[in-house]
Amino acid sequence: MRIQRKVRSRQRRRRYPVNRVKQSCCYEPAEIAKLFGVHRNTVRHWLKDGLQPIDGRRPILVHGSELKGFLARRQEGRRQKCAPGQFYCFRCRAPRTPWENLVDVAPHTEKVAKLTAICCVCEIRMHRTIRRADLPKFTAAIEQQSMASERLRDRPEANVNCDFEKDNRDVETQPAE
Repeated sequence: MRIQRKVRSRQRRRRYPVNRVKQSCCYEPAEIAKLFGVHRNTVRHWLKDGLQPIDGRRPILVHGSELKGFLARRQEGRRQKCAPGQFYCFRCRAPRTPWENLVDVAPHTEKVAKLTAICCVCEIRMHRTIRRADLPKFTAAIEQQSMASERLRDRPEANVNCDFEKDNRDVETQPAE
């Protein structure tokens, strides 16, 4: 567990908990670094990338509302909205249409459905969760199919080729010793 936490802390974080920032307070770069668990140089890069200090004098101070706005703009700039007929492909890192507009649909809960498709560019599996009420709008652009695993799961009786059934038949047909 401990090793896993260290690996996670070394990974590059793209989303920071903005709710930790108090809007009415002023922060120094070292305080910002400690608040988010990043290096001081990261905060210095943010200052070069557009985070506005209160004034040009030292010590450098950043108002909390400015810090919160800067991080929110950075996170919003990375976000990519998918159109109703699209999925987000993690390999391509872009919204993509499904391969030949084929999508597997599996019910997840009463109000939510899970969609699975294949990326038309890199041919990797893509997933999307959607409300069942929005499913007709989504299926206007694509063809909808049922998942095979769901058909097998809802089947009332076991498969005839099951080994368990074969063992039971052997026991019934063999004479007792």
